[in-house]
Amino acid sequence: MKLLLTTIKTDNKKTDLELKYLYSVITDSPVDVQLKTYDRTDLYTDIFEDIATGQYHIVYFHANADNEAQLRHVAEMVKKAVPSIAVLFGGMQVSFETRRFMKENPFVDYVIRGEGESVLFAFLKSLLEYEFDFENIAGLAYRENDQVIVNPYDAPVDMEALPFPYEKFEARKGTVYYETIRGTSDRTVYSQHLPDARVRALSLGRVCTELRYFLAKEVDRVVFFDRYFNFNSERAYRIFEYIINNDNGVTSFEFNINGDELDEETIRLLAEAREGQIIFNIDVASTNAEVLGAIGRGENIYRLMYNTTKLLQTGNIVTEIHVTAGLPLETEAMFARSFNKAFGMAEGMPVHIDPLFVSKGTDLRAEADVYGYVFAYDSPYEVIATSHMGAEEMLRIRGIARTVESYVGDGGFKKSIPRILNDTGIKPYDLFARLSAYITKKGLGNKTRKKEHLARILFAFAGDIYDDLADAVKLDILKDVIYTDLESMISEDALRKFDKKGWNVD
Repeated sequence: MKLLLTTIKTDNKKTDLELKYLYSVITDSPVDVQLKTYDRTDLYTDIFEDIATGQYHIVYFHANADNEAQLRHVAEMVKKAVPSIAVLFGGMQVSFETRRFMKENPFVDYVIRGEGESVLFAFLKSLLEYEFDFENIAGLAYRENDQVIVNPYDAPVDMEALPFPYEKFEARKGTVYYETIRGTSDRTVYSQHLPDARVRALSLGRVCTELRYFLAKEVDRVVFFDRYFNFNSERAYRIFEYIINNDNGVTSFEFNINGDELDEETIRLLAEAREGQIIFNIDVASTNAEVLGAIGRGENIYRLMYNTTKLLQTGNIVTEIHVTAGLPLETEAMFARSFNKAFGMAEGMPVHIDPLFVSKGTDLRAEADVYGYVFAYDSPYEVIATSHMGAEEMLRIRGIARTVESYVGDGGFKKSIPRILNDTGIKPYDLFARLSAYITKKGLGNKTRKKEHLARILFAFAGDIYDDLADAVKLDILKDVIYTDLESMISEDALRKFDKKGWNVD
């Protein structure tokens, strides 16, 4: 029996790790297992041809919100070309509303729901032993007598029972993805999780052993998918301590953390880390109490802001701040206030505006009508409008989000933007709104991919604002500040080219 595990690459890197886990739990079985990941730029016809001629008996497509449509297209072609191939789908994207998914896609023979390792193992075992007792495989959906049968979810996977995925796939220099917990302590209405979302964690000893492997390989970065990594403060402290004490001078570690759960002891420990060794993503979401209540976060925003400020004072932890646009009950004015507070708290660190998705398997999807959500029918189900924020306002925020990402999403222009804010007294949201409108009005959207162009655009934009100040000296100082930021972001060769061309945007 020949099985292909496959997907199409997207920005959702967790899919790659999930496939590695699936491969690892079945690779020692009598099945000939292959794993292939196709690039997003590959033509559907080329992917189809490669799979259809591979003489596979089973093809498993691992779907996420970004690639489901493409995978369905390829799978349909494969099934029509080789009807004998059993087509399986899996991933969180098809783990919810599964019956509807199979009815709308009759070429899909089976769906593996939820955490797939034990489900896929049981499914293959049933085939190899000619039992075909699909009704007894929790987490499996299948067809029988023209009916779609959807079994209940399987029990949560024991993390300790899973193999280390990099035993079969050697970690190489670059970025590797890793998880130490399953389940989630994040219970916001827009968080996607299975009905049984209990947090299960790898033992401290195993985590340290596996981190030692990454350190020995000198990978550039280890990205933890855990949400939230510091659900257990003492456990998180011990792992941070291990990372700091075993620094190889190369590897950095990125975590999603709950800012509320940071404590003084942990912050003091983190102050000992090498600069840039640890990166934190902190989800502020909103600073409005009414909105926080609607999304299921009872946190005191001032506690989060206090902890984050203390963390930033260490000066060596890269802290990326995230706010979310389009939350329940939120108006644009409320979002602007949240953004301004988050930006002020970030103090030159990266800031991101995250779009809101009404994903399958979320409470928000079930309550969408309550808040007047209008969202895309197809994945990734991005919000178009709400009863509190119209489409025009949401579109404006999308443009502002792109501008924020260009200028401060990677920590760039960390001196220039604060300088303009300080000189003019403009609030951060208003500044980025005006800068976004300027870029659109001048038709400069195609020039925002290079830092050199961004520097020129910012200086030209600021020139119009500083004219009202009637203070040419401040504009000259700003020019020097922008240039200093640019020096830290581009190569010497690129800087020489910039000097030669000058500050003209055209």
